[in-house]
Amino acid sequence: MDNLWNDIVYTDVMQSEGYVVDYAMLTTYSLDMPSLLSVPFMLGAMSDMTEATMRSPHLVLQAVNKSAGKFSVFCNAGCIAVPQVNSKIYTLMERSVVQVALPPKGNGFVNFHPKVWVIKETNPDMKESQIKVVVLSRNLTCSNDLDVVCELVGGIGTKPATKKSRKKHKPLADFMEWLAERSTSKIRKQIRSIIKDLDYVERFALIGSPFDAYDFFPMGIDGYDGMEQCLDADMLDHATEMVVISPFVDQKTLGKIAHCSPKAPKTLITRHASVTNEILSLFNDNDGVYVPKEVLTDKVEKDVVVDLHEKVYFIHRYEGNQSYNHLYLGSTNATQNGFGRNVEFLLHLRFAPYKTSYDRFRGELIHDGKDCMFEQVKAVPEDIKDHENTSDELLLRKAIASIQKAEVKQHGEYYTVTISCKKSRLPKENVRIYPLGCEAMERNLTDGTTFEKLELAMLTEFYVLAVGDIRRVVKIDTVGIPTEERDCAIFRSIINTKEKFVSYLAFMLTNDTEQYVLESQQMEREMLEMTASAKEQNISVSLYEDMVRMAYTDPDRIVAIRSVITKADASVIPDHFAELYASFENAIKQIRRL
Repeated sequence: MDNLWNDIVYTDVMQSEGYVVDYAMLTTYSLDMPSLLSVPFMLGAMSDMTEATMRSPHLVLQAVNKSAGKFSVFCNAGCIAVPQVNSKIYTLMERSVVQVALPPKGNGFVNFHPKVWVIKETNPDMKESQIKVVVLSRNLTCSNDLDVVCELVGGIGTKPATKKSRKKHKPLADFMEWLAERSTSKIRKQIRSIIKDLDYVERFALIGSPFDAYDFFPMGIDGYDGMEQCLDADMLDHATEMVVISPFVDQKTLGKIAHCSPKAPKTLITRHASVTNEILSLFNDNDGVYVPKEVLTDKVEKDVVVDLHEKVYFIHRYEGNQSYNHLYLGSTNATQNGFGRNVEFLLHLRFAPYKTSYDRFRGELIHDGKDCMFEQVKAVPEDIKDHENTSDELLLRKAIASIQKAEVKQHGEYYTVTISCKKSRLPKENVRIYPLGCEAMERNLTDGTTFEKLELAMLTEFYVLAVGDIRRVVKIDTVGIPTEERDCAIFRSIINTKEKFVSYLAFMLTNDTEQYVLESQQMEREMLEMTASAKEQNISVSLYEDMVRMAYTDPDRIVAIRSVITKADASVIPDHFAELYASFENAIKQIRRL
């Protein structure tokens, strides 16, 4: 739970050592574009997306191309942050993003709020495949908040799992199917393939952990009621001692928890902004209410804001003549919305006997040491401002619900986009909209809002909606985009010099991407001082050496260069390169005939 957790998730958790990711399905409530862009790097294109790579768009472009069709990200509709710096590369990732828009219940929002990743990966040397389930409390955003993550891995066997195992994994399979039904045909096919593989997983390994059992608890989807099935029936039934970690809380839900075995010790850890007198009264008679310290650890920079975002429930309860300690973690806050309204996901883990206790678990979080991150609060903190503009948020949700589709039509070298809305759902208040990256084209959202004279590379399914001070990215289903031509235009706008063309190919051919970034930066500095002829010779020699090496070790990469030549503008292809590449193609064809 320290500030290095982010690095652990984004490198080690996504891809296991020795394995190649076949497909990854990620869910999140909120999403930002830089974090979305980091997914291709998590899939193995590079261990991390550094500042150096971000300054080299052609490197990012190759990572995006390598990951195409290998992942999907599900997020709550209207919860994609507007990037501070726009990039056309974001458009290339639109097919991997699925917005989930849920109808309201009563007067309240219904949010898609789970944070769970399901990843299928294969070890090419051992010819073994496995499914990895990563349950988190964090969103796919840049955040320094305290979060929690747990990883389960199950090998895919050669014969179907037992009926007992398939029953245990059915909640996870049902959750994935619920997502599949709301996705595109290509994503649906990938998810359902993993669901079939799940039937061949006998058990997710708990070796080396303090746990001896697990269960999956999706909430808010058909057949899964979080309040009755999880909170009341599973968590609180015969519960005694508890530690609740939840950034958002409400009195009714915490009342259920506090009044369960009233005399048993209970501790609440929450945010400053969530503390009220009523909540204090529920826990002050027990072991108290705690909040993050202003300065959490010496690892966090002074200007970095860190708050609580993890959701964890430690529960000791009696089961017949025995008692066990249980841990629930995931996305669900201790609120009525969390357990009774939203789509959520919790992982239940049971501790093996004698592996922990209430005092031991609590003591790891709350103690007298200088590294303790929490402090007790006995009165409502002053000057805490945490008021959301619910009226603007409601307008945004209404606007999203009103949008039906967008349609693209070509007029010569330019394009026109028209937005269709359901008039009865359109809010009367002013809502503004523009294609991502085209802020100057901002219009009022109406049925028939039109954007004219768009260039090919500007066409996108990502739009920015603005209500008051709120600006969010939404994805609008669009017909008429010439996708291949658009993607090619974006490619050409990025790969627009001979140096970038060569760098792009070199990145395709390297086996050490991090070393390549360092070497390419040095090469760029040296080439600035070269004459045009010397520069051309340097490019040719360097690229020739890379191609010779890869022709023997991995000829498929040489073959893949053809698609790059096809997409690139002729002006950026070095002189005589086409002839050079043709000779490599012929040589590879002859070798494969032997």
